[in-house]
Amino acid sequence: MFDLHTHSNFSDGVLPPEKLLEEAKAAGLSLVALTDHDTADGIPCAIRAAEELSQPFIPGIEIEAEYGDELHILGLGVDPFCPELVKLTSLQTQRRIERNDRMIKLLESDGIVLPSFADRQSGSATKADIAAALVEAGRCSTIGEAFSRYLVRGTPYYVSMERPTIRETLDAIRAAGGVAVHAHPMNMREDPYELIKSMRGMGLWGVEAYYSRADEAKTAYFRDIARELGLRPTCGSDFHGPGRRDASLGCAWRNVSELAITEGLLKNMYGISRSHPAGSRRGGIRRAARRVTELEFQLLAERITAELPEDFFKGLNGGVVISDRAKLHKRSRPERPLYILGEYHYGGNEGRYITLYYGSFMRAHGDLKGAEFADELRRVILHEFRHHLETRAGQHDLEYEDEDSLDEYSLAADVAEGRGDDDLR
Repeated sequence: MFDLHTHSNFSDGVLPPEKLLEEAKAAGLSLVALTDHDTADGIPCAIRAAEELSQPFIPGIEIEAEYGDELHILGLGVDPFCPELVKLTSLQTQRRIERNDRMIKLLESDGIVLPSFADRQSGSATKADIAAALVEAGRCSTIGEAFSRYLVRGTPYYVSMERPTIRETLDAIRAAGGVAVHAHPMNMREDPYELIKSMRGMGLWGVEAYYSRADEAKTAYFRDIARELGLRPTCGSDFHGPGRRDASLGCAWRNVSELAITEGLLKNMYGISRSHPAGSRRGGIRRAARRVTELEFQLLAERITAELPEDFFKGLNGGVVISDRAKLHKRSRPERPLYILGEYHYGGNEGRYITLYYGSFMRAHGDLKGAEFADELRRVILHEFRHHLETRAGQHDLEYEDEDSLDEYSLAADVAEGRGDDDLR
């Protein structure tokens, strides 16, 4: 029994990747894929858990491509650090942040305030997160009601989001070493037969014929399409965790030979076995997965801040906070992602505090080890404490220096994108 379509709290799921792998182990899954929306950031955590639990695992992603209907494509067996995939997901992160901000402002303009969404918002937060916040705020009783009343096309709060083309999506998955699968085709409003046929010519590998919310007639229809076009039928629950959707891990599984063949092909392609639960042919991913953990990051930050003079902490009533987010700067460019590593907060209701973004560090400096990583973290911590000390003294020199650095970044990004002097004036 396997499940190739699940989500963690790195997108709109509820469970951390480690807990998701524990649940997969408890459910007796012979293979599970993590396929978060437009992000592969949870994969290193999942690989570590898979190896510790001896749970067969394949890294994945779910990308929504531009089309007249809802078109989601799974990438299975992807390298999360592939530059082409990172470029695509960084662009989608920026687009999603902008879309979410616009929807939240529209809701707030009608007096609908969602404080719980601010707590969970990240670059990969989806409309499902907004829906959950609407339920928590008492505006709706279910996620489905939240979507139908507030979040679908035709409602006053709906905001569309630009997406990559089908070709761009399939090319990024292929560049990352993965295979592409048409996710839940039965959810489309129109018959996708011609679309699937067209995508096969662009490199589509499989069709998610066995899906948690598909009846037997639809399953048979898409299974037959897969057979006709020489594509692999796959099986996925679209599991999001407790309280999100009525789907449990492995619930779409059927004990049929074609799914057993699909599982065998994937395990053989990526070297997944009992002795190598996360695959033996993806050494780069496995090495990356053993980078600094969030707990190690927190302990290192505590050790560095303990070395600072006591006077540095005066007025810093909120202390130093660790966030697991990977936070892009609002001026970030997709071709040259600019992550916020640390942030000094003051002037709000929560007082003065410093946030260190573990996710941003992993994206920007995750390949550093030992003293090099510690030096980079120390530099960021001292930078944010300088902001605190200057603010206490009524000075803002570092803020001006930061603005100059951002201007230099923007200029360098323009040059890298090939924009000439006339374009920059």
